[in-house]
Amino acid sequence: MIPSMGISVSGISKHQLRLDVISNNIANVNTTGFKSGRANFKDMLYLARESNRFCQSGNGVAVSEISNNFTQGVIQPTGRNLDLAIDGNGFFGVIDDNDELKFTRDGSFHLDAEGYLVNSSGLRVVDDGESEIQIDNDDLEEVQINQNGEIFVGKESTNDIIGLFNFTNLSGLTKVGDNLYSDNEASGERLAGEPGEEGLGVIRSGALEMSNTELTNEMTDLIVTQRGFQANAKVFTTADEVLQGIIELKR
Repeated sequence: MIPSMGISVSGISKHQLRLDVISNNIANVNTTGFKSGRANFKDMLYLARESNRFCQSGNGVAVSEISNNFTQGVIQPTGRNLDLAIDGNGFFGVIDDNDELKFTRDGSFHLDAEGYLVNSSGLRVVDDGESEIQIDNDDLEEVQINQNGEIFVGKESTNDIIGLFNFTNLSGLTKVGDNLYSDNEASGERLAGEPGEEGLGVIRSGALEMSNTELTNEMTDLIVTQRGFQANAKVFTTADEVLQGIIELKR
């Protein structure tokens, strides 16, 4: 009975992990630019029973990966000039406190005291050459950004263009919190360019991209995951009862 108990424990723990992922998706249903995740399962090593390769039993379940869903979220108008949404592929680039480039779909930007374009955490936004963008103007109403990412003060261009970045394998990106991603070997080559070029999306000024969490799907997954958890817990208690019966037979 011991193997069945171990198998059911693997099912309980992995369904708990899937529940955690679903809970995070639901918690971030109103987080700007959030991309939902999904826990994917795989079966574990099979063992031959009675030295017969045609008689195999499994050892439970494992998590193969927690993948991210990078589908487009709804673009919601805000009427604020420095709120930017990416319509299509790509990420904004920002410089973090360690002078490293990070990536985000959250375009809720403003100007700091020095005129740098920054995100809600105060991290500076960069162009496609990874240079920080600074705007010498105090009147935010005059600052305009077109769909190609070019910045204007009034009718005059500042010659600054907001850069967008993309990757050959989006699933390889690492979530680091604060609506940021970091790249690594798994995310593949980093591609930089201007909005509207090289397969990159365009900028929608005065709008923000909402979370792509679909509550109806999450609630359905929540019910299925709960049932899976309950079924595995039932297997464990059944195996425990059978084991208890065997112990009592020896008395």
